[in-house]
Amino acid sequence: MSTRIRTVLAGALLSAAAVVTTALPAAAATNPYTPAEVCGSGYRVISSKPAKTDAGREYGGVYLLYKSGGYNCVVTIKWTSIGVATDTMAGLYRDSEDTSRNLIDQGNFKYYAVVRGYAPDCVMYAGWVGDAVATSGWGWCG
Repeated sequence: MSTRIRTVLAGALLSAAAVVTTALPAAAATNPYTPAEVCGSGYRVISSKPAKTDAGREYGGVYLLYKSGGYNCVVTIKWTSIGVATDTMAGLYRDSEDTSRNLIDQGNFKYYAVVRGYAPDCVMYAGWVGDAVATSGWGWCG
């Protein structure tokens, strides 16, 4: 059992960190949810990244979706331990200087973590499943 400290950066600020004590095993099941289904009507995927461990194992996908009018959704879909509650996070970073504007959904989830919010300016997104992490840089500016 290994311990890993993960840090998600929002610009130059430290936005979130979590300590994970176990790695997730691979699962034979397929996640029944899609990013568009989780985010809702009108959202479309505009970017995605696999959540990878340091060893390169992929435990999930982190997706940035957009809906006209300046709305974004970030969903982390689990690819392993589906149906088992494990540490999962989705984050939408809307301002590098005012971290109170950032949206984070983190907990022990069975299928996914999701956040939605109005973000008319540049955004960054991140997520994790267990000790597998994905982060983007700033972009998708309105």
